[in-house]
Amino acid sequence: MNPEPNLWLQIGTDPTPWVLADTDYDSLAARLAGATGPLVLPVVSPLQGRLVLSPRAAGTLSLLRTPWVGGPHPVGNPPTVGGPHPVGGEPSGGGPHPVGNQAPGGSPVVYLPSVTAANPGSPVNVLAPGTNLATVEQDIINAMDGGPSLRLEVVERDIVDATNVGLPPAALPVSARSGSGQLVLNGATLAFAVLAQIPA
Repeated sequence: MNPEPNLWLQIGTDPTPWVLADTDYDSLAARLAGATGPLVLPVVSPLQGRLVLSPRAAGTLSLLRTPWVGGPHPVGNPPTVGGPHPVGGEPSGGGPHPVGNQAPGGSPVVYLPSVTAANPGSPVNVLAPGTNLATVEQDIINAMDGGPSLRLEVVERDIVDATNVGLPPAALPVSARSGSGQLVLNGATLAFAVLAQIPA
């Protein structure tokens, strides 16, 4: 096994390149190609947490050794903080997106596939305080394995405030953009979900 510093995984039609650190390319490629059920992968950027993946529902998976796509950023200049740039070259600084830093007492969140890449300014669904992410992870795996649809209580849909990019990740504020409600996840069609924590 030869772990590589960073591998990028793009899933289905979601444009986000999920970064997996210190992972062996050949082993992961074999796991993805041979998967008969859901996989759980630790991701470090653009959100830091656990990615629950259904290769069958994803349709396509792109695993890249060297994340160098090139080209201009679709909406302006590359970000100055955060993990890998979704389209262009290497980031100009910073670390992983603040969502997912394991802060005691933080808010549990779930990121679901989107038509826009996960980055500062992306919405995340904030789950009810005290939600056990390990239990939610297993519930998502069960739903992907043919179990019933899963309902999750959402206390708000938040957006990481990208205007304060000079702050360390744990200090980035989160500003609410919409109210509470429920997520209903159909495991048969859910390509992936990323579970993480927002710092308190």
